[in-house]
Amino acid sequence: MSRLMSLVTVFLLTFGSGLLDARGFVFAARAWPDGKLDGKLGAAALLCFVGGLSLYILAVRFMQNVGVTGVALQSAMWFIVTAVGIAIMDNSILQWSRTQQFVGLAVAIGLGWLIATTRAAA
Repeated sequence: MSRLMSLVTVFLLTFGSGLLDARGFVFAARAWPDGKLDGKLGAAALLCFVGGLSLYILAVRFMQNVGVTGVALQSAMWFIVTAVGIAIMDNSILQWSRTQQFVGLAVAIGLGWLIATTRAAA
């Protein structure tokens, strides 16, 4: 597989994993209305987490192909997608101040820079 295809695969799998996990977190947070488990939301959360984890495990294989071998950087890629996904899916990003939005963007850019430069330094 070419390097470009591996990078595209990493992006797609990591993006899918992060979005599924983000959805799982949102479902899990809503699964306990009035202190009682809503079985459908609990099951939906569990299915999202299983799907997200499965995609993440596949993504790691392709991350290693392109030289991203550090666990911290591998998980940082997932974290960015998951955190932004949660904020969008539960609409909390709309309640962030401009400063919070700027800091969130700066953190995402910084983690992206770390990922890119770690490969170059290896």
